[in-house]
Amino acid sequence: MEKTMKSARLLMVSLLLAAAAVSTMAQDRAHETPCGMGWGNDSANGLTAVDGGAIVYDRNQGLCWLGDANLAGNPMVRALVRLAPTNPDGSSPVINPDGTMDYQTALNWVNSLNSFDHGNGWLNHHDWQLPTSPAVDKTCTAFNNDNFGALCTGNGMGNLYSVGLECTYPSSIVPFFFTRVWPLFNLQPGLYWTRDSGSSGQLTFSFNTGLSGSNTTKYNYFHVLPMTKGLLGPIPQGKGVVPYLSGPAAGKAVYDTITGESWVLDANLPAENNFGVTQTTTITSNADGSVLTVPLVLRDGAVYFSAVDPSQSTGWIAAMNESDYAGTQSWELPGLDEISNLYIDLGLRAGDQRLEWPWFVGPFWHLQPGFYWGCVRASWNLQNNGTCDLSQNAPTPQGNVIPMEWSFNFDDGFTGTDLSSKEFYVMVNYPAPQPHADSLGK
Repeated sequence: MEKTMKSARLLMVSLLLAAAAVSTMAQDRAHETPCGMGWGNDSANGLTAVDGGAIVYDRNQGLCWLGDANLAGNPMVRALVRLAPTNPDGSSPVINPDGTMDYQTALNWVNSLNSFDHGNGWLNHHDWQLPTSPAVDKTCTAFNNDNFGALCTGNGMGNLYSVGLECTYPSSIVPFFFTRVWPLFNLQPGLYWTRDSGSSGQLTFSFNTGLSGSNTTKYNYFHVLPMTKGLLGPIPQGKGVVPYLSGPAAGKAVYDTITGESWVLDANLPAENNFGVTQTTTITSNADGSVLTVPLVLRDGAVYFSAVDPSQSTGWIAAMNESDYAGTQSWELPGLDEISNLYIDLGLRAGDQRLEWPWFVGPFWHLQPGFYWGCVRASWNLQNNGTCDLSQNAPTPQGNVIPMEWSFNFDDGFTGTDLSSKEFYVMVNYPAPQPHADSLGK
């Protein structure tokens, strides 16, 4: 145990030193905040790096955020923070290498942060919690009974996205995310559309976790990876998924030797080529009738479903076919089985760290352009710095009897609810202490 605690102290010192090296570049004087000693001037958007960046003070919400927004993605920290052998519901905890986990494991993780170091807690705080969401958020351009949608600032992560980080729906916090998963490049950690539909929306797929789900086509922006059945030229050498080296598909497509299907080489092609699709669409709120005008194709490559809907004769894939991209006019949106097989044939596993953002977003380390878990805000404190009420689940869409939990997508700014079996990232905060009387007015 002594060796473990020594490792913990060394890890924390190294993290603090690394953050301090970045934050002190501003050469501004230190000053006190409710979360600790801040470096530099308070930002105009209300976020201040505290204690060398280990914590971020959010003046807008009265919250102290953990500066590492994907702490569980650090293997050294995972080894130090010992999870309980079972989750609160009795299931077994699993944290993927990139830090994603299901909801019950997220609760286990937060509890373990609070009990760390014999109850002193991670960074000497033992009141860490998931970001909270109220049951009803009137700030949302709501999709479902005033409780989720876009532009939500009444919940912790929605407010952080819109106010603190100054992002505007449907922008991603990491608009240019380049990856290399041979032979594809620019494979995104966010969800991908499929042509299949489910009982509660369009089926989507995550290369981040290998899981599929059903998502509303209203408000959501996801990525697209077109495919076509058959060869686009001479059979490429090799086994598995291999790039075309000659013919019109060279440098533009890959071939899966196992399924006989071809896929685009650039797994975020709309960011590179919108094929002239520059139109906008409107989204009307189910709750108050307000209207948003948004582009069909974003600069970061995410697309609104109507731009790739197989039932429509126009849109991004239709324009791609009109251009005879890679020498064919047979590109289509994949089915769930086809994109799942590609995931397997690429040799991917849940939590592949090649799909993890390694740098800063604002004052945060490792804030990922993907889904994060939230919790229900307690009814006895409905402010943004209110506490979790873990006895409650998120509101359930009409006709759905399976409990749902709050989530937020930093890839487009959408507040929603998801099944607890999904595997999302975890960021934590604690309510900022009230300033002492003698510090007021400073």
